[in-house]
Amino acid sequence: MKLFLTVALLLSQLIPSFAQDPDDSNNPIPVPEQPKTKVIKLNANITVHHFAMPVKDIQMIAICGDSVNLGYLPYKRNYFKKSIALPDKPLQDYLQEYVNKQYGDQYKSDNGKDLLCLIQSFRIAEGAVDKAYVHIKAVAFLSADNQQFQLSCQIDTTLVYDNRRDSRAHSENIAQAIDLLMKAADRQNITTAFHSKDEILNIAWRGYKQPIYTTSQFNDGIYTSYKEFLKNVPSVTNFTLGVEYGKIVAYHIHDDSTCNIINQPWGMCYQGQLYRYNVNWFIPMKRQGLSFMVTDPEFKSDQELKITGGQAAESVAAFLLFGIVQLPGFHVPSGNLIGTLPFLNNQIDPPIATMIDPFTGEFMF
Repeated sequence: MKLFLTVALLLSQLIPSFAQDPDDSNNPIPVPEQPKTKVIKLNANITVHHFAMPVKDIQMIAICGDSVNLGYLPYKRNYFKKSIALPDKPLQDYLQEYVNKQYGDQYKSDNGKDLLCLIQSFRIAEGAVDKAYVHIKAVAFLSADNQQFQLSCQIDTTLVYDNRRDSRAHSENIAQAIDLLMKAADRQNITTAFHSKDEILNIAWRGYKQPIYTTSQFNDGIYTSYKEFLKNVPSVTNFTLGVEYGKIVAYHIHDDSTCNIINQPWGMCYQGQLYRYNVNWFIPMKRQGLSFMVTDPEFKSDQELKITGGQAAESVAAFLLFGIVQLPGFHVPSGNLIGTLPFLNNQIDPPIATMIDPFTGEFMF
């Protein structure tokens, strides 16, 4: 039997729960808990790659949706409660200063090539037990005159390390990822086409000029694809939500009042709040700079309700759909599924998803 949950029905079921709490008038509104932060200094001193080609200079340019945070780490070994990992300086300076320090002694003023590295994604994460992860997506270009550049390499990889020993710090993992990029660039698998630096940067930033990144208002409706989301144009604007066999589903309501289930929608916008669909749930998310971050249920909301018995399914749906209910200890099922890097889901100690990958629209740590 299908259980339809319209907005009015959900709210009517929840309003009595607010009214039955006699202590509400005496209790001040709690301040939402703020996430903790952890500064990651890039001071590792590893043995770095020695270039076979002469290198005049290496320039690092960060073109990332999230250029403020390095990622999210479990807070005091609580897998579902995260602290924010921060660089100790702006990301581009963070990478540039390290590269100059570690590779600067190889720079040659005569006959050397200029190496331009565009960092498109740079994230770190941890599992619940002993694994540490670093993901790097980057492209590198070479130039003989610092005017016209040729594509030398592209990398998109995730490195997994044993994090049980303090000697394997995140700083060292990041250094290993950067060195991997340098090794790939040194192979000089260059293309024939030449590009100016401005052309390269314009192309790199093009994806972040999509309407979803620039709009001040998200349009309500169901997004059936990532492309619709980027354009902020949901194809289904007349819809309702329901629960079938414990799963949240979306229904497209047609002009003749008939409806059908929308199979595997990409996401949803309801009253300006964005959601990504994943494993039969709508996961709340928010725009943060030029990235879309998963809203963490572990951070307390302004209002917390205690739910019992028959209200459970409706309350879970209400929290996910309308953000007004917080279940103690509640965690989005299968929240650790990393759609962009599905092989990580087979790891014994996988990282948890925290954001939407801007290139694929899938979950990423």
